[in-house]
Amino acid sequence: MALQLGNRARKGLRYLAIGVFAAIVFVFALQMTFPYDRVKDKVVDLLSGSYDVSIGSVERGFMPGRVYFKAVTLRTRAASKDEQVTTFYIEKLEIDLGLLALLRSTASVSIDAKIGAGHIKGSIELPGFGKKGFKVHAEGTDLPGASLPIRMGLGLPMTGKIEFSVDLDLPNERNKAGHVGPDWTKAEGSVELSCPSGCTFGDGKTRLKPLLKNSRNQVMVGDGIDFGKVNIDTLFAKAVLTPSGGDSKPAKLEVTRFDAKSLDGDLKVEYAMTLAPEFGDGVVNGCLRFRGSEALLKREPKTFAAIQTTGAELRPDGMFHIKLTDKFKDMKRLNMQCGPGTSTGNGENFGGTPGRPNLTVQPDEPIRPIPPPTQPPPLQPPPPSAAPAVPAPTDAPRAMRPATEGEIQPPPPSAPPEGAGTAGAGGAANTR
Repeated sequence: MALQLGNRARKGLRYLAIGVFAAIVFVFALQMTFPYDRVKDKVVDLLSGSYDVSIGSVERGFMPGRVYFKAVTLRTRAASKDEQVTTFYIEKLEIDLGLLALLRSTASVSIDAKIGAGHIKGSIELPGFGKKGFKVHAEGTDLPGASLPIRMGLGLPMTGKIEFSVDLDLPNERNKAGHVGPDWTKAEGSVELSCPSGCTFGDGKTRLKPLLKNSRNQVMVGDGIDFGKVNIDTLFAKAVLTPSGGDSKPAKLEVTRFDAKSLDGDLKVEYAMTLAPEFGDGVVNGCLRFRGSEALLKREPKTFAAIQTTGAELRPDGMFHIKLTDKFKDMKRLNMQCGPGTSTGNGENFGGTPGRPNLTVQPDEPIRPIPPPTQPPPLQPPPPSAAPAVPAPTDAPRAMRPATEGEIQPPPPSAPPEGAGTAGAGGAANTR
């Protein structure tokens, strides 16, 4: 039986169809007429503060919300004549706006970037148009390390095929001051980075700026020291973000796996961080242990020497240790033994700004009463056989006047014989 619609229902459906058709026409018309060249200029302006940016061309896709940026080049600026410039080249960057996500008050962008022979694919979601935080999921495969901005984090360029994976959910929360911003105690996700084979650190040109024990030595190598190449056979690292589970389970960022194999030396990384709402306020507890091999000493003696002069000392396990501690924004790199089985304590901070000295106030000691002065023993009379003392003149006491010629000096006082009395207040002896 056919559904019978009234005149009002048919008219409503007709208006709905016209509205949907008008919306589709509008979206496609916007896609065809949107000034993407102005978007290109805006992107260049936003990145020009840190990079020299060039974009070859901008092309619109057939599907609404899709745009292609081709021949994108990001070039770092050298702060000194010895600093090497890093070039980040993207052959093709595809950006696709999720129009359906807009109906859920969510801005969604899909990214597909071709860099050399590798690809970066991923998506970025902004719930509440960014007011509720953001979510990032991205994967990179077969990426040329020389074309990535790795130098900014490591201080040395890296070559080889790089693979990575990022999965991060970072919500926004209102803090005590009433401001809305990212809350890292509720962040969740993981980050992986690997180099399956054939990676190197250093290019033989970029100088290493080590962390030395004091500022005087740091000034002596202010321009850095020569560093060659270190070959890495395989490298895999993974960090996990765990949200807070209450007072008994704080939020954590922890390196759960770090495997590096190389004939040029050994590197072991242990890193854990108790997160705070502000990332910089998180407390770091980490340890770096490393050493160069005999093969590196023979092939790259300058590189081997650079490892020896990082400021760390050789420890009983045959490796150099650097302890990482304090808040992330004020992180100290301490010259002290660390790792499994070692206690945390104070070491020599040869990296970072020294902290303020702590003054320990000792409690005041209780006031003790002053004992009364001790009375001198009374004078004893001379023995009976001794001659009487010549009386002193009345103008000066005997004890204060020097003896005159022929005057007999009294002998020193001695214990009185048995039965003798003691001198009275007037100095005379009391006898029985």
